[in-house]
Amino acid sequence: MAQRFGPHFPRLFTAALLEGMSFSLLFHFPGYLTDLGATEGLIGLLYSTAAVVALIARPGLGRILDLTHRRTVILYSGAANALVMAALITTDSWGPYLWALFLGQRVLQVVLFTTFLTYAADLIPVERRTQGLAIFGLSGLFPIAIGGYLGDVVVDLFGFGGLFVFAAGALAVSWLIVWTLPVLPILSLQPRRGFWAALSEPSLLPLWLVILMFSIGLEALFTFTRTYVDATGVGTAGLFFGVYGLSAASTRIFGGSRYDRLPHRTLVVVAVSLYGVGLGLMAAADTVWALVAAAALSGSAHGAVFPILSSQVVNRTRVSERGSAMATFTSIFDIAALMGTPVVGLLIERTGYLGAFSTAGVVVVLGAAAYGLWDRRLPYSTQLAEELSQ
Repeated sequence: MAQRFGPHFPRLFTAALLEGMSFSLLFHFPGYLTDLGATEGLIGLLYSTAAVVALIARPGLGRILDLTHRRTVILYSGAANALVMAALITTDSWGPYLWALFLGQRVLQVVLFTTFLTYAADLIPVERRTQGLAIFGLSGLFPIAIGGYLGDVVVDLFGFGGLFVFAAGALAVSWLIVWTLPVLPILSLQPRRGFWAALSEPSLLPLWLVILMFSIGLEALFTFTRTYVDATGVGTAGLFFGVYGLSAASTRIFGGSRYDRLPHRTLVVVAVSLYGVGLGLMAAADTVWALVAAAALSGSAHGAVFPILSSQVVNRTRVSERGSAMATFTSIFDIAALMGTPVVGLLIERTGYLGAFSTAGVVVVLGAAAYGLWDRRLPYSTQLAEELSQ
């Protein structure tokens, strides 16, 4: 990795891997909330509130990332996140204290995810950007595969308190590794126009649409898989996320340098559509094998599409506005949580998981088709990407 993507890439990857492990352990957090008496609708409300808070913070985060060294942001937010994660041990009821800690943790998680991704985009050579971001993305996929199973084991042995301790410990080690990374210069030949200019860049609008549709499906799976397996008795959350993560990682590794050679628009349409089909399989899963098939298909689609989307956002954005663009990119997942998670939660309560996941799958497939038609009509070109990246 060091030869292809730079000498600091392995350490950045390891730090992001540990941070991702902390996040993936919280896939079991809805189970903790259920133990405290929360319903799917209340869980959806909590997650959507977290999305609102994170969205409000996004313009400020974009400005900070455009003007401040990424390493500095990671160090401050990483330390705060470790402290908040450890403080979750002291919660024992559904109430304002738990809400405050969870909302703070989600905002800090967003800051870390966005900043790690922006740092990686700065670090990786332009000619290997999509491949490099695909490999870097494994730092988030391996935790999905391992964290789901590890979370099952930790909760069984030590309860949810032990889960929070493990998550805080992973964040602490990640922070120590980031401390050894260099401060990268922030250079650009073009002036910064601001967060809202990056948000409304015409060449990015179809990307924002397809990312939103994809993330609605993603949030549905990541938020409600734990309650789904508890309610249906089919498989476990650890099994689902283990297969999901390994499938996504396998797709990334197989893709390799092909990511920088294959037509990106076609890959995005196909992969996002398959993610919607995976949601449909999940909706109808009544055996462990059906659950595994849904996890494998949706995980493979996730593995293929995410590095392409992130690379395209970077390619179509000015270097001086890269922080704002990446903040917008990650904010769309919060918009999906805000728009989609409470709706999916209510659909689960009224129609069951079959109706809820099927509806989400249809929305994802329609979004992929709309993106393909819209993006094809834009006068976007590789030459424009090169001009914006200067």
